[in-house]
Amino acid sequence: MNSVIVKAIQRVRSIVAKTIPQTHKLAEDAAHIEIFIKNSEPIDLLDFTASLTGIAREHEAQVRASTPQVSVDETRLLIVDVRKGSIILELLPVLAPFVSTAEVTNTAVAFVENMRAAVTQLSQPGGRIQNATTTQLKNLNDTVRLVADDAKGELSIAARYKSGDVIQEIVIDKKDAQVIEANVTAQRKEIEAKGSAQYERVLMRLHQSSADGLKLDKRTSEKGIVERIDITPRTLIYASDRAGERIKNEILNGDGNPFQKGFIVDLDVETVGGKPRVYRILDVHEVIDLDEEE
Repeated sequence: MNSVIVKAIQRVRSIVAKTIPQTHKLAEDAAHIEIFIKNSEPIDLLDFTASLTGIAREHEAQVRASTPQVSVDETRLLIVDVRKGSIILELLPVLAPFVSTAEVTNTAVAFVENMRAAVTQLSQPGGRIQNATTTQLKNLNDTVRLVADDAKGELSIAARYKSGDVIQEIVIDKKDAQVIEANVTAQRKEIEAKGSAQYERVLMRLHQSSADGLKLDKRTSEKGIVERIDITPRTLIYASDRAGERIKNEILNGDGNPFQKGFIVDLDVETVGGKPRVYRILDVHEVIDLDEEE
């Protein structure tokens, strides 16, 4: 194994021993996320770091998309064990000591299932991910970078119990990784060239509201956050009377705090240089109370 990687892992072991709270032992019976990296050639430290960062960012995006009331800090993954045998990392969410074993397990399984679905799509010739963002595509590209140039390289991401039983797993080899890289590059260029991307039935919450009347097909003073895309507030444009009136009604006449409402919407993302700039709201399917989901 690359001596630089060995030193990095030794440092990780040291940090783990000092910083992981003893309360993480409460999650011993829960499924962990296990990363198994099989390498036949020395691993570049930057590629190693990028792969783990890509995995962590996808975990954050998926948790926040399914649980919008959770803060960014609560979506972080911690390395709780590093074992011999190529490179094996055992990960737990930072919330593990404070939620049930079932919740930790379900989160791990859902994460691996979602990663498997995305990788399966991208590993097909000409494969694309529906409603993908450039950020998601970059995360996936970073994740597989480790094995793309290693003839016998292999990356496994699994939801596994301490006993060794695997609930869900995906294995990526060099061939898969190279196809994924090619498809990611192509899809990112397509998104950037198109200047927009359409999403259906995604959760949006308001970040900024206004008492102004409804403006159709014009920039408004409202801003919304769609964490499936990113966590940055974006200016809203209402593309239809129905969509605009539904949101404005919640702002001006609705019961409760509009900032505690979740809007299930169809939208177009207007981009500049591949980065989201404006959300064009096409339709509003449902309004939910976010505080009741906690």
